[in-house]
Amino acid sequence: IKMKAFQNLSTMIRFLLLMFLSTFLVESFVVQPSSSSFVTGQTRLFSSSDRPSSSSSSEISSSNIRFLGRGKNAIVRPGVVLVAPAEEFHHFLRQAAVFIYAMGTNDDDEYVIRGVILDHPTPFTMGEMMESKTSGGVFDNLIYRGGDTGPESAFCLHSVDSMGLEEIGTSGIHQGGDLTQIPDPTKVKFFFNYMEFLEQELEDMLDVTHSDGDSWAAVEVPPEFILDSGYDRGDAWSRLRNAIREQP
Repeated sequence: IKMKAFQNLSTMIRFLLLMFLSTFLVESFVVQPSSSSFVTGQTRLFSSSDRPSSSSSSEISSSNIRFLGRGKNAIVRPGVVLVAPAEEFHHFLRQAAVFIYAMGTNDDDEYVIRGVILDHPTPFTMGEMMESKTSGGVFDNLIYRGGDTGPESAFCLHSVDSMGLEEIGTSGIHQGGDLTQIPDPTKVKFFFNYMEFLEQELEDMLDVTHSDGDSWAAVEVPPEFILDSGYDRGDAWSRLRNAIREQP
């Protein structure tokens, strides 16, 4: 009897969460390309490089990531992943792997860096959150909570290069587009909101080194790792931390 009551309570909580998120998402749930008012640019944090070798799965090791430094020496540019230190206690950034997808000026003419947390899944699929409920294919992919900032809508990242969209750095990843042109669910991932940092905020964050020498690190990874929609919270972070430790 207790188990049945618990299951009923769990179902009710999930229903209430669905109704709450639908308030924000149903009308505005569009797969958005980069905002035209967000002009990508570069600062001393920005650099260019070759893409790391790809693999057929999201498995990661020291052999298929490119380590780009730690702390104040970390290279930050569109297409890299920032990996939090063990002692990061920010609610969203704790045990987080953040994919940087844009750098430039926002609507307030402030230079900002935007990224999405790769491994904070919600309980809801893309199809559940559409006005006309849809299932199958990419619509069965979970939505991931990309961060604490945004217009309460969602967007997608994908690795389909046939839509004529600009590549994010050299990551093999693109933003937005027509979902009907993405038949393979493993090539797309959906995010609700994002993290946004002012340049000085990000520099201050990178400057912190803990007593054990731990700090934020930057890496480049294959696109399959970015787009894995099977992560539980902290999965991408722990895999990248292990791969960084294996670096020679």
